Amino acid sequence: MKYVELQVTTNYTFLVGGSHPGEIITEAAKLGYSAIAITDRNTLAGMVRAYAAAKQTGIKLIIGCRLDLTDGVSLLVYPKNLEGYGDLCALLTTGNRRTEKGKCLLRKEDVYGLKACKFIVVPPSTLEERALPEHYRKCVLEYAERFSAGSMYLAMSRYYLGDDTQLLYRINELADEIGCPIVAVNDVHYHSAERRQLQDVLTCIREKCTIQNAGFRLLPNAERHLKAEKEMERLFRQYPKALQSTIDIAAACQFSL
Repeated sequence: MKYVELQVTTNYTFLVGGSHPGEIITEAAKLGYSAIAITDRNTLAGMVRAYAAAKQTGIKLIIGCRLDLTDGVSLLVYPKNLEGYGDLCALLTTGNRRTEKGKCLLRKEDVYGLKACKFIVVPPSTLEERALPEHYRKCVLEYAERFSAGSMYLAMSRYYLGDDTQLLYRINELADEIGCPIVAVNDVHYHSAERRQLQDVLTCIREKCTIQNAGFRLLPNAERHLKAEKEMERLFRQYPKALQSTIDIAAACQFSL
């Protein structure tokens, strides 16, 4: 394998993901993946189902989670070992206890206490006046100071909004500036493109609107499906280091349920 998908949202991110963990794992096996991560938002709830499917298919499951913070850019977090997994579980418990059921309240300072983990900074979906959003840039600089050396990566993703080429260039430019590696992710929301319609319906339920008036609240295209390795190589052929980083992170994360 020359690519491992490290950002996957399942239906355990309520009314966001359009596929079950098992469907994601099964599709990954069909595409020839040897490993894949599940990164639902502020929860590890789908990991048992994902682990059961991974065990049946022989795929390595990388335990992960997307942390949506109240005061910072979202982070993808992957425990490397049992210590890291325990710290991540404790962090999520803290966030759940702070607010009402079904929600999780986390801040940047909470994440800085995590040990034995890999971190990926989620990229902005578009540029602002041909530059990276200032909030994103400030958070990246702060994260670079607080996380241990070699543990943080800047994610690159294609959103097909017209400025992907320049967006990837700017992220790579910032990564070079601070000496941080880049990594490719596809921000998967469903296992196949056919699930896009179901994901649209879920969005409408979440946003309390109809398909007719949902507008920009829907994802703009059906590209958030799991893609084959060769397709990801084509999409990121200008950034081979971003592809290699997915392999490096997968190899570093050895924790298993």
